[in-house]
This record gives sequence, structure tokens and C-alpha cells, in this order.
Amino acid sequence: MKATRTTIRILFGLALISTTGCGVAGKSPADSIPSGGVPSASAAAEPASAWPAGAVDAWLMVGKTDDWGVRVIQASTGDSLLHLPTGAAARPDWGREIVATAAGPNTIVQDLVVESAFEGPKITIDGAWRLPTIGYDPTPVGLSADGSTAVLVEATPAASEAGRALSRFAVVSVVPLEGPARIVELHGSFDFDAISSDGRILYVVEHLPGDVGRYQVRAVDLPAGTMREAIIADKANLGEAMAGWPVAQLRAPTGVVFTLYRGLEHPFVHALNTAEGWAVCIDLPGAHAGDKEAALQWGLAASADWRTVYAANAALGLVSEVDTAELRIRREVSLGTMADVYPANAAAAVGGPSIELAKFGHAEGGPVARRTVVAPDGLMAYAAGPRGILAIRTKDLAATARLLEGSAVDALGMTPDGRAMFALLRDGGRIVELDPASGAVLGEVPGAGFDRLLAVALW
Repeated sequence: MKATRTTIRILFGLALISTTGCGVAGKSPADSIPSGGVPSASAAAEPASAWPAGAVDAWLMVGKTDDWGVRVIQASTGDSLLHLPTGAAARPDWGREIVATAAGPNTIVQDLVVESAFEGPKITIDGAWRLPTIGYDPTPVGLSADGSTAVLVEATPAASEAGRALSRFAVVSVVPLEGPARIVELHGSFDFDAISSDGRILYVVEHLPGDVGRYQVRAVDLPAGTMREAIIADKANLGEAMAGWPVAQLRAPTGVVFTLYRGLEHPFVHALNTAEGWAVCIDLPGAHAGDKEAALQWGLAASADWRTVYAANAALGLVSEVDTAELRIRREVSLGTMADVYPANAAAAVGGPSIELAKFGHAEGGPVARRTVVAPDGLMAYAAGPRGILAIRTKDLAATARLLEGSAVDALGMTPDGRAMFALLRDGGRIVELDPASGAVLGEVPGAGFDRLLAVALW
């Protein structure tokens, strides 16, 4: 299929979205909550049935569990404009992807270029392989930041079994894409964790026997294909055992990878310096550590300048601010649960700051986490959860508003001009458009069953 002018315009629009972190400043809410309380957008339960004249139309990149790949659709009509296979984005405009596709007993790896009629070089690897994923994020990773190297994991049931005796990884040279793939075998049970920006070091999580969830991080020198003897320990607490399960991950432009874990006693952020091979564990509030469902509501989001990473949990009303230079908690606040923070009869006007694009994927300049997003101007953070969206003022981590009260929200996105917010609802996988100034629901995207909201661009 030859790429049309519309296709190029779509990809160009998505490229603009991925770089608007510092360029679009929306209106921020007032510095204090009105005496009448924080407003509620309870209209979410009854979305508009038609696309009103005042609603903003947009391109949305979305995914469904029963559909291969991802689609770019028109928000007002639901019409599919572009269908892409699911891969690791090699460019922020999604115009180039690294894709691994099963082909009988083998796997085809392709450097797919959308603008050139979905063509590009490809190689074949013996066996079943796939690009890795992290935690509950279904979008593939495994591509180094410089685009030079991709790492694949085995796509067989045995390859994900606990306590397996052998783990294998396929290392592929991407620029240019050429074979054969180099197979790295590690004795023990290992999972992909990260890859250094230059593609020379693979970091893997080694699952240890004994206590459930206990692990350690190891480094593999890819040019030699050998694992380093030293264990990647927490430099602030040498000898402390690590245990937990990954929930979300951010990859900073500096090469530091922030992985949020559900721990045995409390959640924590594992900050791994992939260039220098050391890590720091940053503990988060330990309340409700045994509540698995609440633990999965944690999200990570970075400020536009990457000086701050926010860890927020709307279900628990917890927010922590991480200094990315010193790798420590600056502030942490307990806001209470949604019901505690916001009275049911609260009503007042809401300010509407624009928010950073919420995506499951990872764009140039820093990925945006699934549950938590930060406004481009850095003044607000937003945490999506099972009872709506918490708006959090970053200067003091105070809750200032709630949107879509009572609706479980799995992802957020906003047009680059800040005029419209799109929310992916867990109920039926529906996507609704909100007016960020009032919280009112303006329209509902035709269709249902969406499980990913990857990008938003003006129509």
C-alpha cells in the first residue's frame, strides 16, 4: 500500500505531538480550591451520543485486544485511516518501527518504514521470538535509544515459566538491519529489563529461587555476549535484597531507566543508570502494600525537562516527587482516596491545563506513563484511576480537581493546543472527549473495545 499524502500528514501530526512537551502551555487552574469544594464531571456516565459542533476533532492512535497492530482513527467518525503492526517505535512519529512477526517455525524481523509503502529490510530468525514488554504495558520495547540494536525474547510458553533453567535472547543489529541474529544464552531464569542507549549493554532481571518475587539485576556485554560477574546492587543500600513485580517504566534521555515495582512491603522505583551500570532503589509509601489491585494503579510521569519524575496512585491518593538528579524523594503527599478528597456534592468551576500526551509507547524525549501524565508547562500532574482522574498541582502536590468521577480511566491524551482531552474508559473500552475547562463530556468516539490510546493529533 503506497503511503498517501494524508498518511504523511498523519505521521507528521503525530511527530508534532511527541515533541510538544515544552512548546504548548495550557491554562493552569487557580492556586486554591474554591470554598465550595472541587468540581465533579459526573456527566461521564452519560456521554454525548453525537459529535457536537463545539467538540474538537482529532486523529487518535489506538489499539484493541482483538485486532492486530494499532490504528489511526478519526475521533468524530471512528473511521480507520491507517493500520500499523505493533512494534517498537524507531521514530517519534511512528513512521518507522522494528517489528517481529511469526512466520511458521521462524520469526521475521523488519525495519518497517511507513512512508515507503510499508517496506523496509528484513531478516529471518530461527524459532519463535518477540519484542519484550514491561509490566502491564502491551507496547513492545527492546530497541536501544540510538536505534542501533534490538533485543528479542523467546515467544514460547516455556520461555516465561518460573524457575526455568535456560533463558535466551536474540540480539539484532538494526542500523543497518542485517543478520544473522546473535543468540545470547543465560543459565537461569532471566527477563528483559533494559538496554543501554548505545545498544552495548543488556540489563536482565534474574529471578532467584526461594522467596516469591526475589530478583537481582545483571548486565550482559552484548559485543562479547557474556554476563558480567558483578550484580547491579542498590548503591545506597548495598546488600539489600530486592523483591517485587514491575508495573511501569520510564526511559530518560540520559539513559537512566525508572521502573516502578510492586514490592512485598511497599512499592518502589528502581532507577538504573544503563550507561554506568549502577542503580538506586527509591521507596514509595507503603500503605496498602497487600492490595494488588490498588498497587497496579501506580503510574510514573516525567516533567518536560526530566528534572522530576512523579509517582502517583489515584486509587490510594498518594503522590511522590522524585528528584532525577539526586535520585531521592523530594516530597510525598497523601491526598486520601477519591471519596475522601472530593465530597459527593462538590461543585465549582474547574481550570483546564493542557496535559502531556498519555501513551503506552515510548517517544523521543521521554515516554509518558500509562496512569500518570504531566502538563507541558509542568504546573499540573494528572493521575488516572478506577474512580476518575485526580488533578494535582505540582508546586505543592495538592489535589485541585477531579474529572470523570466514578469512571475507571486507563489512559489520557490531549490535543497539542490544549482544547480537548481524550480519556480511555475501562467500561467497554470506550474513548470520550472532555472539555478540560469544565470537565464536561463533549462526545464519544464511535466504537468500543479499545485497550490502548497511543497518540492524539489535531484533525
